Amino acid sequence: MDYLKSTLSRAILGKDIPAFPYNIGTKVDSYDGVSIWELRSGTKKEDDSPVSIFTFDCTRNRDKLPLAKNAFRKMRTIRHPDLLKYVDGVETDDYIYVVTDPVVPLQTQLNESIDNNLKLWGLYKIANVLKFLNDDCQIIHGNVRIASIFTNKAGEWKLGGFELMSSIKEESPIIHTYGGLMPDAKKYASPEIIKGSWTVLKDFDVHVIDTWNYGILIYEVYNGQFNTTDQLSSRGSIPSNLARQYKPLISQNPRSRPNISSFIEHGLSDEGFFQDDFIQTALFLENMSIKDDREKEAFIKKLNSSLDNIHRDFCKYKILPELIHSVEYGSGGAKVLDPIIKIGSFLNEEEYENTIVTLLVKLFAMPDRTIRLSLLENFSIFIDNLSEKVINDKIFSHMATGFTDTAPIIRESTVKSVLLLAPKLSDRILNNDLLRYLAKLQTDDEPGIRTNTTICLGKISKHFNESTKKKVLVLAFTRALRDPFPHARVASLMALAATLQYYDASECATKIVPCVSTALIDKEKQVRTQAFKTLDMFVKRLEKLTEAMPDSATLPQQSNGTAQNTLSATGGVSVVAGAVATVAESWGGWAVTSLTKKLAGEGDLAPPDRSSNNQSPSNDSSLGIRSGKNDTSPATSTSSLRLSFADNASGDASDGWGGDDSIEVGGKKDESQSSVGMKLGVSATASLMKLGGTSRIAYQTDGWDLDDSGWGNGEDGWDNDWTAKPSSQKSSLSSQSTSTNVVAKEEKAAELHKRREERRQRMAELREQKRKTSGLGAKKI
Repeated sequence: MDYLKSTLSRAILGKDIPAFPYNIGTKVDSYDGVSIWELRSGTKKEDDSPVSIFTFDCTRNRDKLPLAKNAFRKMRTIRHPDLLKYVDGVETDDYIYVVTDPVVPLQTQLNESIDNNLKLWGLYKIANVLKFLNDDCQIIHGNVRIASIFTNKAGEWKLGGFELMSSIKEESPIIHTYGGLMPDAKKYASPEIIKGSWTVLKDFDVHVIDTWNYGILIYEVYNGQFNTTDQLSSRGSIPSNLARQYKPLISQNPRSRPNISSFIEHGLSDEGFFQDDFIQTALFLENMSIKDDREKEAFIKKLNSSLDNIHRDFCKYKILPELIHSVEYGSGGAKVLDPIIKIGSFLNEEEYENTIVTLLVKLFAMPDRTIRLSLLENFSIFIDNLSEKVINDKIFSHMATGFTDTAPIIRESTVKSVLLLAPKLSDRILNNDLLRYLAKLQTDDEPGIRTNTTICLGKISKHFNESTKKKVLVLAFTRALRDPFPHARVASLMALAATLQYYDASECATKIVPCVSTALIDKEKQVRTQAFKTLDMFVKRLEKLTEAMPDSATLPQQSNGTAQNTLSATGGVSVVAGAVATVAESWGGWAVTSLTKKLAGEGDLAPPDRSSNNQSPSNDSSLGIRSGKNDTSPATSTSSLRLSFADNASGDASDGWGGDDSIEVGGKKDESQSSVGMKLGVSATASLMKLGGTSRIAYQTDGWDLDDSGWGNGEDGWDNDWTAKPSSQKSSLSSQSTSTNVVAKEEKAAELHKRREERRQRMAELREQKRKTSGLGAKKI
């Protein structure tokens, strides 16, 4: 053993085998003594991939060196899928190394109670390669036994043991000379060889020895090892349908032994032993490239339902590679993805990354719509096994082409897949790239896609950042409320309700509730029903949000100058603002009082006459007042009041009373007329107050100035300004002008009233003085 280790070390170091690119590992003990070779595990130095290494010590086994050299030569020159695959090898004076795919001896698998399906499939594979050697190549294998067969990771059998492989065309086949040097050569020799020698084989067909050995293989696979040839006549555990074809294989007469081709033919017949679902599945996979589409579709459907009953290793390492190969080269079609993804669930994390993820990245980049649709429909199965890096760097850019695909079913499936994809998307893609695609889809020609886009936005809203929630959600959902498709409107209402917690009081009251209110009278009952439910939820939320608000918002006290500036800025009042001395009272209160007194006076307010200022105060015939009897109805009074406001607003406030110096103060109006004037004054003032307050809000006809062409200005597909814009600047200025005129008229009315009172007092004083002086002077005759 020490000598062997020393030799191997020298070989690896390059003294015996220059630049040998493999690390030789531990020995497989179960293979000891059954072959001239020693089997060891190994790895490739470049990537640590596993291999198997067969070693032969030339120094210790000089007598068997021709067998080892023959095997080495035949392995390099003969290739078949069912033969042990040669990878590399080297021959030196001391050692021969043969590197193959990683395998284990068949006996190891048999000791683990191998699945019966794998046994039958293994026998088929060995028969198939013997048919190739005997019929196609005219080669005798000469060493078919359990020790010459190995299994790979999938559990498939691979034929090795090339030591006696000989062509009948050779001048002196090695089997004739060295056949007896193999371990247990006499035990596996056929009756004619035992009676004669190995050279007798040249008198028979090429298959006779291989057919005999194949019969023994069937016996040992089902019954274990045999000691004498007499045991072979007993069927034992061999299946009955196989036993009928087994007995001719071990016939004592070599000329009556069938060739392997006829054995396979019987096995594949209608009632044959190879007519098994498992074998038929495996055979179809190997020949899928030559099958038509109808056959492939039927096979894939059947395979999907039977995968759970197939050995996991066979699924992972046999079926899966065959399916992947068929998809990559176009023979499998989109339907093959279903079993691929299902088998992928059997793999560990590393295997999945190296196999399935690599395949998915390739498939997403394919232009084939059927493949892309199948990927989108199966997203839920493999999404958990895809890392965020793979999704963001390799998959999303290809998948996003589905948002703009001309086929509606691709666009719809892409939208649905976003629900699964969103949690793994980066912040940049989620809050920018994805939103641009969804914004476009909300105006899609297909109503179902528009509806699903709204639903999708509602469901993935929790993944958006706060800025996106503020900027996007209200816009998107209120736009959908105006969709002509009823289900899209219902979806928007439900989405608003589902995202209720993201809106503050201002958004609820000024943006959402008004929009939802329009849906209360929708033509579709289902929309109205959902609108009432959604509105109720928002009203309750508003009640909760406004609980913390103050009972009132008190304005800070302002000086006369400040009040004047404020009124001038908002209403355009400049001259009469200083007359409002007691600004503590509300403007509505003093306006009502002023108008009431004016109506309770001398009827309509006439336009002032500047010439009356020069007349004598005692001239009673210069009164510029109409009689109150001319008032005909409340409507007339109201009309006159409005006209009076207009006249006063255009006149000069400094001398607006005309001939009021000669007003008869002592005259009293009728109480009923005064009462009517009070009511009219209140009514007119209230009407004007409403007009002034309402005119400051100028919405467009539909009330919501949203851009239907997209959700924004280009960056992310969203419009930042939700609030409706005024219909025109002229409308806004007109509203302000109306309010300003009302305030100006009321202030002038107050000024007029104040001056009237002052003049009455002066006139009363003058009359009193006249009365006193008239008694002292001489009377005028």
